[in-house]
Amino acid sequence: MLGKWVVTTKMEIVEMVGELSPTQPGAQSVCVVSDLHLFCRRSRAARYLDGMHAVIADSNLCVLNGDIFDFRWTTLNTLNETAHAAIEWLEALLDRHPHTQFHYVLGNHDNNRFFLAAIEPFADRTPNLSWRHHYLRLGNTLFLHGDVANWRMTEADLTRHRAGWHDGTKKGTAVNRTYDAAFALRLHKLAHWLAFPRKAVVKRLLYYMEDVGQGPDAGVEAVFFGHTHMVLSGYEYGGVRFYNCGAPMPGLRFTMFRTTVDI
Repeated sequence: MLGKWVVTTKMEIVEMVGELSPTQPGAQSVCVVSDLHLFCRRSRAARYLDGMHAVIADSNLCVLNGDIFDFRWTTLNTLNETAHAAIEWLEALLDRHPHTQFHYVLGNHDNNRFFLAAIEPFADRTPNLSWRHHYLRLGNTLFLHGDVANWRMTEADLTRHRAGWHDGTKKGTAVNRTYDAAFALRLHKLAHWLAFPRKAVVKRLLYYMEDVGQGPDAGVEAVFFGHTHMVLSGYEYGGVRFYNCGAPMPGLRFTMFRTTVDI
């Protein structure tokens, strides 16, 4: 069960406190963050890192819920260089929080062949890191990136959709400048608002969840997802509450959630 809200004004981080105490057997405090889009020049994630570290330090588990890194829009010279930088960033994060268990759920922007080739051996030798291709279930809570909300997707649809990102290349200077201009005009905000109506998004998520056997009938009561870059704070539909961190991009809201799960 989800309990009351505690909202902290600093760094615009939202803390959600569950009814279970982390001191009870099986109960774990979990923080969630997504869509940092590190290495993309339009990301403002650096402004939030101090606040993020404070929340992670006070959590048993941390879910990195996809698009933490951005290979399509990386400012580094190559995708391989970006993958090495991503692993270095993760290594520093995990070294700073050795007592927190991290779970990485891939998004579309970090579902790149170079990153996949790097994160698997890194996780194998790192005790406090695990990773998932599509979703993570902890107790009554489901974590997934959310690109299944582009349309009504099954697991097979998502696999086909991700294949295009797996072998993708980085965008060039001209396209980046076009996107910079769109962001300056706040057209990205309008595009996300039109593409991802709240009710349509959660219905698409539920469709996918049922396909993979992780719907309300399987005991899922809360879903944390990303991708749409639009903050959701407990929107309820179909007996499930939905949460989205938004994104640290110009003109958009960004939050980080904490909850408690009984594992």
